[in-house]
Amino acid sequence: MASEFHHSSSSSLTESNSVVDNEQYASCSNSNVAVTPEVIPILSPGGTREWIPCCSDELKPVVGMKFMSVEEGISFYKAYSKAAGFVMRKSTATKRKALDVIAFQYCLCNKAGFKEKAIVKVGGMPNVKKGEGNEDKVPIPRRRLVTRVGCKARMVMKYKNEGFYVVTEFREPHVHALYTPGCLKFQKAGRKMNILHKKMIIDNSKVNIGPVKTFRLMKELVGSYDNVGASKQDFKNFHRDLKAYIEGSDAQMFVNNFQNKKLLWSAFFFDYEVDEDEQLCKAFWADPICRKNYALFGDMVSFDTTFQTNRYNMIFGPFTGVDHHKKCVTFGAALIAHEDIVSFEWVFRTFLKAMGGNEPACLITDEDPAMKIAIPKVFQTAEHRFCMWHIMKKMPEKVGRQITQDTLFLNKICKCVWSEEIEPTEFEEKWGKVLAEFKLQDHEWLKQLYEKRQMWIPAYFRDSFLCGIMRTTSRSESENNFYTKFTNPHLTLVEFYMRFESALDAQRHTQGQFDNDSKHKHPECKTSFALEKHASKIYTVSVFYDFQEELEIGCFHCGLEEYKKENGFEIFTIREGCT
Repeated sequence: MASEFHHSSSSSLTESNSVVDNEQYASCSNSNVAVTPEVIPILSPGGTREWIPCCSDELKPVVGMKFMSVEEGISFYKAYSKAAGFVMRKSTATKRKALDVIAFQYCLCNKAGFKEKAIVKVGGMPNVKKGEGNEDKVPIPRRRLVTRVGCKARMVMKYKNEGFYVVTEFREPHVHALYTPGCLKFQKAGRKMNILHKKMIIDNSKVNIGPVKTFRLMKELVGSYDNVGASKQDFKNFHRDLKAYIEGSDAQMFVNNFQNKKLLWSAFFFDYEVDEDEQLCKAFWADPICRKNYALFGDMVSFDTTFQTNRYNMIFGPFTGVDHHKKCVTFGAALIAHEDIVSFEWVFRTFLKAMGGNEPACLITDEDPAMKIAIPKVFQTAEHRFCMWHIMKKMPEKVGRQITQDTLFLNKICKCVWSEEIEPTEFEEKWGKVLAEFKLQDHEWLKQLYEKRQMWIPAYFRDSFLCGIMRTTSRSESENNFYTKFTNPHLTLVEFYMRFESALDAQRHTQGQFDNDSKHKHPECKTSFALEKHASKIYTVSVFYDFQEELEIGCFHCGLEEYKKENGFEIFTIREGCT
């Protein structure tokens, strides 16, 4: 609603005996266009230097001006402050309780008043450590820039019984220099977080990009810092406020999200449990694509719980397999509050429930003792094996950095452990020789590893179906590095799930890219054999290259040394290394 103006003869710039260039001021005040603020320094009778903004008269409040609401008056004064070169803030508002309306509303310059000096308490100083005395400590005050300088510029509105507000006081002079256009973008009034800024912060957080880097990216997108429209601190504050908003009902929002997906997506699987304090303690989820991938590639499953992904220290455990491109594929994921037998039993039973009761041929885990007890209670036919990568990762720490860094111990033990061709007796012989060479026969941790060698040494499960895929490649290491790019230990559950979905999207995009290459592109053959040409059409590119390597070795790196017939048998002697 338009405001009613009541101009009076008292609407002069100031009542002081100042000398102003009338021609310059008239040219500014008579203009109907909001121009760059021009300030006219005047000297008040008391000798205080004051600044009066030069802008259109239509933008200036005058005593007697009417507004139909407080909000209308505040908006008008805010528009005036922007054209004049200062920032407006609301101050005291007096209410009439009988009518439940605001009787007086003060609109001030943001530099009005003075900041109260904080009282320094020595007992709570940041540079005093626990257990130290405060006698010799000097307080370290936080450095803050003062903005309030006692400016008297203001507009006062008073409520009239007729139902509108009237400007009863308008003080125009400021006791400080006004903002130039170059400074306005740094003021609160010149900055605003719009929907694009907020969406950029949320979307970038899904790929582990924080608010500061987002601010820099936004600057590159729009061309300069002047075009961003907000400051770096605004980006950080929004990210902080978003976390604070989520934190109050984080677990509930996390659960609600999955329940909504379950309603909209019938094949989506989700289950959870809470403890006696109504706190989320277990959760498992798998979308339809995860469940389909398990049906196709679920012979081998790796379950890893070494991730640190959220601020509540809940354990994240993805179920991972290997697809037809020899890449990691996720079958489902779980969050548990405790690494105990009960929690692992619940996770494994829920996993089987989600997958229609179909057990994998082999389950690879770390050496967690609770997991070792829980798995036989749930899985009836699956073989349980320990992840070699987790064990070998501990080797330098357990054996000693000096031995592993200054000797060839790691090289020799790896050749012994990772070999796929040797029999169990050969492994035991090589293991004993390496330990004897470095005088580690009595090392307690190595003794324990040797006692459970059937659980992690490839020589003891050479005949297990598809174990070769899991034993020769560090699937847990690959998955660990993959999720680390998207997560960190400071996330809320809502943020974690957003990043988990982003990670799944990246994984599936890569899988789609490999599918496209295998369907519409063909690798070059190295021989003229029809067998190789046929393999290039039926295998995926990744698997074909493995086949091609074996074919090349079989054809060109070994040869027939001797052929003879004996007792009705044809005997061929093949020698490797022939060219």
